[in-house]
Parts: sequence; C-alpha cells; structure tokens
Amino acid sequence: MKTKEDFLADPEFIAWVKHPNEQLDRYWSNWMAANPGQVGELKLAREILLRVRYSEYPAPKRVREDILQQLLREPEPQEQSEKAAGKRVLTFGWKAVGQVYRIAAILLLSFGLGWWLSPPSAPISSGTLAEEISWIEKVTQPGEKLQLTLGDGSRIWLNANSKLYFPEKFDSLERSVRLEGEAYFEVEKDSLRPFHVGTNGLVTTVLGTTFNIANREGSAIAISLVSGAVKVTEKTASDPVWLKPGEALHHDAVSGKQRVRNFDPNVVLGWKEGWIRFNHASLNEVLQTLENWYGVAFRVQGSKPTAWEFSGEYKEQTLEEVLRSMAYIQGFQFSIEEKIVHLKF
Repeated sequence: MKTKEDFLADPEFIAWVKHPNEQLDRYWSNWMAANPGQVGELKLAREILLRVRYSEYPAPKRVREDILQQLLREPEPQEQSEKAAGKRVLTFGWKAVGQVYRIAAILLLSFGLGWWLSPPSAPISSGTLAEEISWIEKVTQPGEKLQLTLGDGSRIWLNANSKLYFPEKFDSLERSVRLEGEAYFEVEKDSLRPFHVGTNGLVTTVLGTTFNIANREGSAIAISLVSGAVKVTEKTASDPVWLKPGEALHHDAVSGKQRVRNFDPNVVLGWKEGWIRFNHASLNEVLQTLENWYGVAFRVQGSKPTAWEFSGEYKEQTLEEVLRSMAYIQGFQFSIEEKIVHLKF
C-alpha cells in the first residue's frame, strides 16, 4: 500500500502533477483503476504538491534552515498567554501549519531546493519565478454565436452577447471557467478533475455531463441539466443543490431566492440549433432575447402591459418577420431604425 509520502517521493508522480501530458495521464489513470483503494492517498498527495510553488532558483541554505526552525518551534510563552486571553495569534509551529504544510515543508527541505511552500490562495510574488496561468477570454457580440473546444476535450457553445474565461491550460487538480451570458456545456468526463463554472456568486461543479447556463443581467441565473449530475453551490448558502437530468435551478442573485423545477429542452436549448422559442415569456424576456439574437436595442413607448406573455417559435426569420407576427397577436406597433427598434403600446 502506497502512502502519500510514497507518492511525494516518486519523481514520476511529481512530474505528472506539475507537468501532465498524455502519457503520464494514461499511466496514472490506469494505476488508479487498478488500485481504487489508494486513490484517496493519491489525491491528498496531489493536493499537497499543488500547494507548493516552484522556482528555478534554489532557496539558499540559510533560508531553508530558518524555515525549518520556524516550522519546528513551539509557541512561545507570550503567544500562549495571548491565546489564553482570546487574541488571534499566527504561529508557525507544527500544530498550526497542519499536515499538508508539514509535508510540503519536507519537500522544500529535502527533495528539491527550488520548492517553496505557499498557501493555495497566496499571491505569487515577483521574486519567485513560479509558473503563472494565462487566461483566455472569448467574447460573442449580439447576433453572434461561437463553438469552441477546451484543452481537456470539453465542448462549449457560447450564445450571443456572452463571455467565457478559461485558462490556457487546466492544472492537474481541477478545471475552472467563468461565464457571463449563456452557454451550453458538454464536459469531458474526468473523475480526478472536477469542472467548475463560476457565474455571479454561483459555482456549478460537474465531472462529465451536459448542461446549459443562462446568466443574463437583470434575469435569474438558470442552470438546466441535460445529462449526468451537477452540484450548484452559492457563496452564502450552507448546503449545495444537486440537480437531476431534466431539472433546472433558477437563482435570483439579488434576493438569493432559488427554486428547482423541470424545464422544456426545446425552449431552453433551442438557441443552440438556431431556434428562438418562447413559452409564456414576459415582455422583458422577449425583448432581451431579441436584443441578443439580432444585435438591436429596444425603445418602448407608452405603458407596458402588466400581464403580457408570449409563446411562439422562429427559425431563420428576420427581426421584422418576428416582430410582425408578435405585433399581430400582442397589439403593438413597431419601427426599425438601423439598430434601434421602437415599440409603441
């Protein structure tokens, strides 16, 4: 049975965590499949390694000795008395740093002189030549859609007027992206690296599944699961929400209220195939959809109807054709002046 210390002493394991490639991924995936009872120790070792920054310049011997003394020392009497008085004191003793950082310190002092201990949230200082992550931003304009494939093989369809942020290369522990707008995800399955989508205070976590997220300004965030399973976590909530296929979570970012209900795939996912579909949609929902789809801005004159809702579907039709059919049913007038549409009730 291998322990985390065994993994941390394995050069091939360290190479896989820090510089993964197809050959190493295949080897360690096969190893985990053959040794399921040791996957927990392996994951802990991976986490420890990812808490450590690397610099091509070795730490001077004096610096390493100072770090060792800090890690080994017990709290001074003054610190003990301050703790007794209820004051918050930062110490570097073994009890304070915890198991993860103790082992990481061993890496620093024993295996490689260029390994530097660092908490996961700490910024990388300019004095170390740690590997920095380059982020890519993909943007679609109103009326434009985009399909892309990420480095892990996951495919994403980005709807109009949306932004997606993702790293140039995912690390070996997790895959994280951030979305503004709407996108459909087909996530490549990877049991070791969960896939996270950040959207305005929510984090959607999956291993491998298909789902749609709509995160439009002024509207509730809607997360609709097509296949697999997803976990949605809200930054102020204690318990996550788990979705089953066919369910959608609607979250109001302002009030914090959320509800889960079934959704119509034809309505929610129609945009991916070029359909505009409405099912009892409000006036604001209709106008926002048309603005994003056709790249226009609406100006409403007169009193907006309070009980306005619309159902219908369109494909490969001009904005004028869509508005003409709506106007006949809903009883409004419209005029189009370049990118401005005037509605009059």
